[in-house]
Amino acid sequence: MIHDYYLFKAKEYTDTEIARSKKEILNKVIGDKEDKDIRDFYPNKDDLNNLPENSVLIKLFFTLKKPYTSKDEGEFHIIDHRIFENPIVRDKFTGFPMVRPSTWKGHLRFAAGKVEWTENDKKKIIKRLFGSEPGDENALKGSLYFFPTFFKNKAERDVITPLNRETRTPVRGKAPISLEVMKAGSEGKFYLLYIPYPKGKDYKEGQIEEDLKFLAEALRVMFYIYGFSAKKTSGFGVVEKLEEEGVKVYPEDRKEIFSSILC
Repeated sequence: MIHDYYLFKAKEYTDTEIARSKKEILNKVIGDKEDKDIRDFYPNKDDLNNLPENSVLIKLFFTLKKPYTSKDEGEFHIIDHRIFENPIVRDKFTGFPMVRPSTWKGHLRFAAGKVEWTENDKKKIIKRLFGSEPGDENALKGSLYFFPTFFKNKAERDVITPLNRETRTPVRGKAPISLEVMKAGSEGKFYLLYIPYPKGKDYKEGQIEEDLKFLAEALRVMFYIYGFSAKKTSGFGVVEKLEEEGVKVYPEDRKEIFSSILC
């Protein structure tokens, strides 16, 4: 489905007047300051004072080892007067390429299912962290809260050649696929808030520490093994090994749980 009729028609134009006008409007909205209002999307350590006891804020500063791609709602997008098929998801306000909170949640939940853990305990922890599966009669909201990631690097064009899974040779009759991607080396910030459940009848001693250790393992699996991209089975969205200074955890006495696994 085409969501922007005028950009669709622009494919047939010899000039780029429409694209240029839309770019100028976007620049006026964003303004000269690239960081405009982006920090407003994110929590900070002082916010923990207003949250339940044992809440934890995790901030990870990562660098892509493999490209990242995602599928926007439109069929193509015009960036700097160039038309991209399979455009990357962008923030409507700033125009920055982004990873949506729902995207982070989906990929991290997938990675959590791959963590090597006692199966019965793993199911309980995943339900506590991510909430109930759709259709579950005993609906439960997860204790994790996700935030968007904005890339300030420019997205670039990449081409993927469809390969036969058995022979790993190009598939005859299938044209190369053009994608808009964040290239390897692009930097981003990942924010995650953990708010534990009140100590009810199902609470057990050490549950919070268990949640956090499992969460650290799930983050390791997502970032280093499967990635968080739309094509994670091809290794897209995998990151370089995190540096110690790139892992911020508040309260700071919880940092060791994450740095020991991620760094």
